[in-house]
Amino acid sequence: MLRTCCCSFFFPGWVRLACGGVTEPHLILFILTLGVQLNCIVLDGAKDCPRQKKKQVDGKKKTKNLNIGVLCDQMSGKEISVAIVGGGISGLVCAARLSQLGITNSVVFDTGKHGPGGRCSSRYININGQLHIFDHAVQFFTVSDQRFAKIVSFMHNKKAVKLWPSKIVHLKMGKQPEEIKNMQVFIGTRGMQAVPECLSSLVQFEGHKWVSSVHWDPLNKKWQVDDRWFDYLVVAHNGKCAAKLMENSGAPQIHNLLKVKFGPVLSPRTHVMQLCSLWVLLFALTKKVALSYGGAFVEHPDLSWIGNNTSKYPDNEMECWTVISTKAFGANHKVPQEFIPPSKEKEVTHLLLNGFAAVTGVDRKMLTPCFTKVQLWGAANPLNVLQGEDCVFQASNNVGICGDWLVSPCIEGAVVSGLSLAEVICQHVQGERRDVGLKNHLQPSENEAIGAFPTSKKLFFNPLK
Repeated sequence: MLRTCCCSFFFPGWVRLACGGVTEPHLILFILTLGVQLNCIVLDGAKDCPRQKKKQVDGKKKTKNLNIGVLCDQMSGKEISVAIVGGGISGLVCAARLSQLGITNSVVFDTGKHGPGGRCSSRYININGQLHIFDHAVQFFTVSDQRFAKIVSFMHNKKAVKLWPSKIVHLKMGKQPEEIKNMQVFIGTRGMQAVPECLSSLVQFEGHKWVSSVHWDPLNKKWQVDDRWFDYLVVAHNGKCAAKLMENSGAPQIHNLLKVKFGPVLSPRTHVMQLCSLWVLLFALTKKVALSYGGAFVEHPDLSWIGNNTSKYPDNEMECWTVISTKAFGANHKVPQEFIPPSKEKEVTHLLLNGFAAVTGVDRKMLTPCFTKVQLWGAANPLNVLQGEDCVFQASNNVGICGDWLVSPCIEGAVVSGLSLAEVICQHVQGERRDVGLKNHLQPSENEAIGAFPTSKKLFFNPLK
């Protein structure tokens, strides 16, 4: 049964309040239907953070306002159905927004065995009889978009997200750590997995479900998804599987946009999406190294990031680390990710542990993990994104694409894309016949290897005590 949410956490709900002891004007974000003050303070008159060297996701783009009541009235007695293939953040947000706009018959399909989330997921690993949390893909997220800020406030109210209190630094071998200032860092409360779990509670979700075939029926104007029929199709994932799924679907323009190449450096002549590959090492230490920071962007030939999961999720037994490689290391050591040879697993573990010791200054002999696990993140982050649009929609075929790879490789980018596509679909239901993003070009995306982390001086999160 579809679970719906009583709170309109996507709806505009901004008011100007007087803040005691504050001389400058502030905007307080809050959710009207919850009747509680939320926690994002918007400071007027500030410029965007200079770290955001990418396509802006700051919510300034003007979009058509939807009349929610009118849309629901128009759709009464007419059951519009939407199949969403991909249960990552973008697909979940798209389904939730559609439900708020009156399209409640949306189903999110995902292949994940352990729950939704895509790359926003965690590993819960039993070591010596105790469960320990490792964030193995998305490490954290930041906020620069007002729409996303309201969703973060909603999730904070649901105790799904929290601020990561530890320092984030830039780290270079032989140099002192350099703290990154003025960047609020959010994580899940029970691992990053808590984020999609919270969002999935708002939608109809079918997990551990592999969609093997989709086909557009031009006569009935419906999509056949395996043995079921839907009015609309949303592709909310990328990589080879998405391209293969749409290859003979009857929507060649959508298929062309989902074609993908892999490599560590963007080819100047490529006209298709290009993804990098990254190796991830998880390891646990019984003797803690007790560094002064929780995470670090690393300048090293092999390493791009190290993160102390124990600083996120306190663990008295041991210290649990995530190490993520550079794009070049991922390409140089690429193997079939489903069948990693034991020799390659041993080699990658050895090299990444050596790199960890080199950049942190920890004696390599002290790094004697009681647990290690490596995985190849084959379709990691995009090197190029769509120019000028946050989603893709083909009006003649009732089909769209959403995902962070269209906007910016981060949780915020996924949210913005999902919101945008939901609203485009609703406009289509209202009678607007407009293609979105089909003719737009891909442009280079300059980000950290592990993704983008947009910030805004206009947004500051102040948790309620």
